[in-house]
Amino acid sequence: MSRVFRSTYHDTPDGRLARSGVALRRRLENGTSTWEVELPEAPRRVALAAPGGPAEPPQLISDLLQVIVRDRELVEVLTVQTRRDGSHDEVSLLEDNTVVDEFVRERREDDPGLDVLRLPTRHVPEKTASPREHIRARIGEQYEEMLAHDPGARLGEEPEAVHKFRVAIRRVRSVLRSARPMVDRVWADQLRAELDWLAQALGRVRDLDVLLRHLEDQVSDLPDDREAGELLLTKLRSKRAAAQEELVETLSSERYATLVARVEEAASEPRFVGDEVTVEKLARKDFKRFEREASKLGSTPSSESLHRARIRAKRARYAAEVAEPVVGKPARRVVSRAKKFQDVAGEHQDAVVAEQTLRGLVRSEPQLTFVAGRLVERQRERGAEAREDARKALKKLRKAGKRAWR
Repeated sequence: MSRVFRSTYHDTPDGRLARSGVALRRRLENGTSTWEVELPEAPRRVALAAPGGPAEPPQLISDLLQVIVRDRELVEVLTVQTRRDGSHDEVSLLEDNTVVDEFVRERREDDPGLDVLRLPTRHVPEKTASPREHIRARIGEQYEEMLAHDPGARLGEEPEAVHKFRVAIRRVRSVLRSARPMVDRVWADQLRAELDWLAQALGRVRDLDVLLRHLEDQVSDLPDDREAGELLLTKLRSKRAAAQEELVETLSSERYATLVARVEEAASEPRFVGDEVTVEKLARKDFKRFEREASKLGSTPSSESLHRARIRAKRARYAAEVAEPVVGKPARRVVSRAKKFQDVAGEHQDAVVAEQTLRGLVRSEPQLTFVAGRLVERQRERGAEAREDARKALKKLRKAGKRAWR
């Protein structure tokens, strides 16, 4: 038995949804009209659906996409009609209810409109572009990333949405910090402070996502303590749900709406005030700051000092990313080596946070003492292994940086 349905895709006239990797369509099938949204964290999978007429999306979907769409109108950008038979889809592209093109594809569950929807290309500055153009492009790129992952962070079902949203914020903060010689410092510091406020709200959710993912695997390996382990996970999931509620409140606040507008303004017209400084020089300065921190580590660094070095490495990496179009392979090597160091040093920090969280949980739930103790032992083993990996990764990063920024 075949199915016939029509999908009409909508976007703002300037393609804000498509630039964010978001697909919005109204599907009409058997007289039923349903609006569907797909998000970049899980492409070709419906993240949210709600019934609604042709005039505008239902409120549930409008609320989800409010930060991307804002006060812009939505227009129809593509209409496709699909006849889905047993093994294939017969797809017709329509304009004013007239077929203008047709194709057949192997049957899949995703909507075929995504196969022909035109996606905008992202502007990448030329190698010869000025430092100010590279800084502006970097902020603009990360602003688009923030918009892209706002809906997923609101829904709270895809951990990657929160993670990528938070990374975009870090990159904006990093470029504003690196570009201090070229921008109004008061303006940049105030914007960085507001971005840090938002990052903290995201971080509370992200930390619990990471912890749960790790402990779920470990609890499954504790057959003798499975019941207590599941209770521990339930407590952590409750904390995660509370953090998600707080995040949604943050993303629904006037303060957040104001912040998004400020980042959009920064992406369009950063407040440049000083002389231009090359992106290579900015990256070199950030790497030297990392080097000073790394030189203090010694053979047995404390958890706190290793974490500080990781933060410095992250800033050096982000600065190298901005310089990469100009510097090329040496900068790419720094980015790669810094990412590796971040990952293993981050694994160590995750183990430290996991141990702290488990100990805090036991104080309020004494019946979990035994299973938490077993899990704490595993965190220490995990941390020790990561510490050794971090030592090796640190050596390679320092070598790559010295070659790139000598």
